[in-house]
Amino acid sequence: MDNLNDEEIFNDRDRIEPFVKAITRNKHLFKDKVVLDLNSGMGLLSVLASQSGAKQVYAMKANCYATEIIKQNNIQNVTLKKENIKEVELNCKVDIIISAWMGNMLFYGGSIQEVIYARDKYLNKDGFIMPDRGQLYLQSIEDTQYRDQKMNFWNSVYGVNMKWMKQWVAKEPLIESIKDDQLNSDEQLIYEVNLQTCKLEDLSFSNQYQLKIKRQDYVTGVIVWMKYSFTYTHLPIHVIMGPTKSPFWKPVILYFREELPVNKGDKLQGSLAVKFESEELLHIKLSVHLQQQNYISYFKLN
Repeated sequence: MDNLNDEEIFNDRDRIEPFVKAITRNKHLFKDKVVLDLNSGMGLLSVLASQSGAKQVYAMKANCYATEIIKQNNIQNVTLKKENIKEVELNCKVDIIISAWMGNMLFYGGSIQEVIYARDKYLNKDGFIMPDRGQLYLQSIEDTQYRDQKMNFWNSVYGVNMKWMKQWVAKEPLIESIKDDQLNSDEQLIYEVNLQTCKLEDLSFSNQYQLKIKRQDYVTGVIVWMKYSFTYTHLPIHVIMGPTKSPFWKPVILYFREELPVNKGDKLQGSLAVKFESEELLHIKLSVHLQQQNYISYFKLN
């Protein structure tokens, strides 16, 4: 899978089970197919693909335990590679690419560029990726207590005035889930990506939003959470990494410069722009418009 200990991944049912179901409950898709597992680790998904009828499985980024696990399960058609896909040369095309390519805000800390590379070089025209879709959603939140705590910390650090740091701290997104009662608007789809067709330039975007406020409250920022989907399975599998329950791929909070008083029915408008530099660097621009208040904030995920 990814850069975590495999045992931790296997115990994260919300993260691993959608992949297991996508393979084991769709054996008709794997029968006599060539499969590329981009982040195989111990080889769990590669073994399942083989057991589900795959003709050949190429397992990239296999760790030191994978060879014995393949042997113990009497698997003969899995080729293990310690390298990533850019460091090897396959001698054939593949029908299915499996990859946990997601990261926070879809792309941060993920492996989307690797998937695009493998797709363009090795995927057959009628082949597909698992999972193949991703979406980002936006909602407004009230989080005054934590925001103030985060900012006021710099007023006096062991007696030293560090208020100057606030301008930089304000540009740091917070990667964290929140409580359900902190959400105070409806949700809005702000971005979606199709891995079957997207190009690197499609990973950057600028889209408008309009959120309807649900109650009289204060808005201290917005939270961006994601959903990813397996749409080629017999029954589509949609996995929601929401604002309140995301054990691994947590949402991203973008705080406003100041809290905004709102009433039920108000429309919070603006735009969210993301410039994709790499999986380790996203530039974010957030504009906010509410009645007579308008401003733009800039953030970096790095």
